[in-house]
Amino acid sequence: MIAPDNWKDLCEQLSGMFGIDVDFNGVLFLVGIRERGLTFQKFTKEEKINLINLGSCTLYKEMGLIELSGEDKEGWPVFRQKTLAPVIAEELKTKTLQDCAIRYFKRVFEGTV
Repeated sequence: MIAPDNWKDLCEQLSGMFGIDVDFNGVLFLVGIRERGLTFQKFTKEEKINLINLGSCTLYKEMGLIELSGEDKEGWPVFRQKTLAPVIAEELKTKTLQDCAIRYFKRVFEGTV
């Protein structure tokens, strides 16, 4: 598997791997699935939202904005804010998460995660 160099390549690669159209939330969802050690399966709407949130938190953790502080009673990771995050425009937040996702999946495809 070749590591993606840009957002479009990442989405296309993941879409091909899973046979679905992968968009921004789809990438976060797949990060969440991987971080929970789950397989691609049917999830409830609430589970999907939780997995997307986990994907976002995982990428924010890479940015150093939050850190893992433990697990809840159901085994889900719990994060806490590490630094005071600056208020940034939604578009910039999305771009930053996309860049983090590219780095994340490069490590996954290279087997270094």
